[in-house]
Amino acid sequence: MKIWACLPDEVGQRLHNVADVREIRIRNGKPIRINVGGSWYVLGEKGLTNGRGGIVSGYACDEIVRRACNNSVYAYEKMLARGFFTLEDGVRVGVCGELAGASEPVFRSYSSLCFRIPHYVSTADKRILDCCSSGNVVVIGPPCSGKTTMLRDIAVKLSQKYNVLAVDERGELFYDEVAECVDCDVLKWSSKDYAFETGVRAMSPQWIVCDEIAAEDVAALRKAANSGVSVACSSHGRSVEDFYGKFDLKGVFANAVVLERVGRPYRIVPLCGSTIAKNG
Repeated sequence: MKIWACLPDEVGQRLHNVADVREIRIRNGKPIRINVGGSWYVLGEKGLTNGRGGIVSGYACDEIVRRACNNSVYAYEKMLARGFFTLEDGVRVGVCGELAGASEPVFRSYSSLCFRIPHYVSTADKRILDCCSSGNVVVIGPPCSGKTTMLRDIAVKLSQKYNVLAVDERGELFYDEVAECVDCDVLKWSSKDYAFETGVRAMSPQWIVCDEIAAEDVAALRKAANSGVSVACSSHGRSVEDFYGKFDLKGVFANAVVLERVGRPYRIVPLCGSTIAKNG
């Protein structure tokens, strides 16, 4: 299901033609907040407003989740346990609410939803592509700084010259509108471990592009890079020190692209130089 179909009808109707909607936050009993072009508004009777007169959401987030999951929440249970699910158009829906128990990440009810709406933006300029030519690249930035947007464009532009395998673990790197114009191989809903092992063997990529890495991905990432495949990935953080503080990956990456916030200049930080074989 796509975003405008799963939102309450009157909300979708008011927002459907609004350009550059980036985020929608719905909380039980609170005004609906909308981020348009980087600025926050609330949804009023006649559209967006800067004031306090927003429409209080009378819709239980439980109902919206059921609608978005086509009334089959069970089918999305594993994804919901990680705190989000992804719609057909690449919109990532973060969920918050009451868990059934501390040891079991299953939601009993939902109280907040965060819809993050992807946009294809050309952000990988010549400087970014030049640093890719030096070897493995990690894009570092806080939430909502444009990491996925940057990686999406890196994959698009690298695929014009190299065989690229995109690991779309959450279904938001290459949603339908982008996938149609991308000339690379996409493993959708695949774990990084599977992609780094089976994907490398099956598709013989020159580059692997994947979104946010976690501690459990480190061994697989090192193995993929040691196989002669160049890697572009992302990580939450505000600095290279944040990145190395979380992951034992020194010597793997040639450059880091550090983002601060959407619309702000980025920094390219040369690292010690990759000791991994590279062919990018």
